[in-house]
Amino acid sequence: MPGNSTYANAESAIRRIAIARLISWTGTEAAYIALIALIYERSNGSGVWIAAALLSALGARVLVSPWAGLLGDYFDRRLVMVGSDLVAGACFVALATVHSLPLLVTVAAIAGAAEAPFSPASSALLAMLVPEERRGWASGTVQAGTSTGMLLGAACGGLLVASFGAASAFLINALSFVVSALLVISIRGRFRVDLEQHAEHRGALRGVRLLLRAKPLRISTYSIALVALGLGMANVAELPLFVSIGAGKIGFGVAVAAWAGGQITGGRLASKVVGPRRERLVLIASCALLSATIGLAGAIPLFAVVALLFVAAGIGNTLANVCLVLLVQRWAPPQVQSRALAAIEATLNTAVGISLLVGGLLLAPLGARGVYLLAGGLGAVATAMALRIPRDRAPIRAAPEAVDVDATRDEGLQARRSPRTVPSLV
Repeated sequence: MPGNSTYANAESAIRRIAIARLISWTGTEAAYIALIALIYERSNGSGVWIAAALLSALGARVLVSPWAGLLGDYFDRRLVMVGSDLVAGACFVALATVHSLPLLVTVAAIAGAAEAPFSPASSALLAMLVPEERRGWASGTVQAGTSTGMLLGAACGGLLVASFGAASAFLINALSFVVSALLVISIRGRFRVDLEQHAEHRGALRGVRLLLRAKPLRISTYSIALVALGLGMANVAELPLFVSIGAGKIGFGVAVAAWAGGQITGGRLASKVVGPRRERLVLIASCALLSATIGLAGAIPLFAVVALLFVAAGIGNTLANVCLVLLVQRWAPPQVQSRALAAIEATLNTAVGISLLVGGLLLAPLGARGVYLLAGGLGAVATAMALRIPRDRAPIRAAPEAVDVDATRDEGLQARRSPRTVPSLV
């Protein structure tokens, strides 16, 4: 068994990744607020250009996902994370110098593609750092860092743009990517799985094939994608909902903070998710919680109640995300985990993109509360679907034990075989 220093080194590495995500997401949220504000100003308030920027970044990320995941399986995962950060940072430096609307949208799409390899490589790397019983804690810690960064970025993004301009926000985000890269590169060791002896795991679409063939991963992904479809529609109707119940923009801001607070809490609770039975049950419970809270938010026109519901929804959102990561770490061979994570992320992003379009079309005929009720209904269907996740214990395939990160500096780290084995996404 690894000694205390081994666990200390591995947990230190996890915390560095979490801090890297916090810093990076703070800059990213602020930068995307700046991007929307800049496009709104230069297009004279055109919603079409704003939608084009958001959907192009999302679409580019989906399109490159097979190759983004492949990088994390074929190369050192730590170096893939660093490279993703640095290329994304360069894109935001370029955004600070661009003036034409078509170029803004194009560079935003390239930035989305550049960010794509980080998350799959990061989640796959976590399984190489800690044993099975600590994976929930690891994924939850990184998710909490991401959620905190999103909250801070959303809180200060508008103020930053108003005070210093969009270009400053882009440059600050570029700096945040550099700081993230420095934190990741400070983790000692080589984190590359051995593909030479596993030719059957090669190919950019291997993760997609695994997702389609492995019933637990397929049902889990489709369930969360259906939840994401509802949540995206609810996001479109969020501000109109708070206006309709008399809370206005202030209430909207409080609710966003409440959701983020719930996400941070969910990250802390994720350490309790240990073992295949609990992973399945918590994922089902998270779908049910999100379904109930979103539906009730549309049914109860009381701001105080809705704000509390948003806290609960944030908890469910994080736990669902973490459980999906844990299921991939459990069911996917280490040689395919990054590609499997990328395939799942592409599925979820596709659902979000569709929801943004559908939500905008349904807002007028259904109203904000009607959209929320519909989103809750979709969540109920997702919960019923999640109940079909098999109860079987996963075939344990190479669950790497916690490693002494310092000790791997010279000899490298390979995924180990173990008598027992399994991803935001974080």
